[in-house]
Amino acid sequence: MILELIDVKKEYKLVDGNNFNALNGINISFDKGELISIIGESGSGKSTLMNLIGGLDSDFKGFINIDGKNISKFSEKELDKYRKDKIGFVFQSFNLISHLSILDNVTIAMTLSNVKKSDRLQRAKHILKEVGLENHIDKKPNQLSGGEKQRVAIVNYTQ
Repeated sequence: MILELIDVKKEYKLVDGNNFNALNGINISFDKGELISIIGESGSGKSTLMNLIGGLDSDFKGFINIDGKNISKFSEKELDKYRKDKIGFVFQSFNLISHLSILDNVTIAMTLSNVKKSDRLQRAKHILKEVGLENHIDKKPNQLSGGEKQRVAIVNYTQ
């Protein structure tokens, strides 16, 4: 099992001093190769759950284990490595940088990882070709359809 949540609970403190239980005892495990969908009504805790799994929020009770290791025990450096190497998010808003080309949007994450420019460009062009966007590399995000933007966003999180 790659990811396991054991009795995960998350509370938010409200303005009036009361607590709001966003997650109350989540128990689930994920195996390698599984495709999982987390669905629910607005306000049901989906984003809260994803923020905990993604290591973006560490204020919770219970255990979140990745490859048998409890992420709440990770140092900041280990959390950064976990987020960089193990977790990827595709946000509903795509989070593309509007003034950059599609190619630049894809290479920016590799820039932050200190990949050589020639390698970044070669890799980005290859990936964009794989997802059918090789003819769009010089376009800006507002020139793409929603599905094309989604593919660019997914490419950003899978490299």
